Amino acid sequence: MKQAQPTRPVIGVVGLGSMGFGAALSAHRRGFTTWGTDPRAEARDRFAAEGGHATASLPDLAAACDVVVVLVVNAAQTEDVLFGADGLAQHLRRGSVVVTSATVDPALPPQWEARLAERGLHLIDGPVSGGAKKAADGQMTVMASGRPEAFAAAGDALDAIAGKVYRLGDHA
Repeated sequence: MKQAQPTRPVIGVVGLGSMGFGAALSAHRRGFTTWGTDPRAEARDRFAAEGGHATASLPDLAAACDVVVVLVVNAAQTEDVLFGADGLAQHLRRGSVVVTSATVDPALPPQWEARLAERGLHLIDGPVSGGAKKAADGQMTVMASGRPEAFAAAGDALDAIAGKVYRLGDHA
């Protein structure tokens, strides 16, 4: 009997700036169904013009995605995307994975992880490096930490957005 191939996760990217656009485009080019959102219509339009799915709505992105990469500027923006009025935590399906990529105080990701876990969601703390060019070329680096079950649930989504992924283990 032929063994079924594992299904590829649907990837969402919040923040289609220089790094986020590159991550979303890389995943799309690597054959992943990819959604993107950004407060700027021109960023969403640019991603849609490349063949990606774009939405202005975090709830709509969350409903479509298994793994969401949050590529925003800082902790306050990350917190708002996760737990704000229409945040991801309220709308993602149980078992989904959030990858937070802003450089933040190391005390925050374990707190976010605990809050997400209450809703049956996983967190990977995944800061990125490499700059806009490497992101656009699919060659940025992700330094990821999280629980084994978070990595298992994320499947190959991290490899879809980056050229190098360092899995650093649990951040707790």
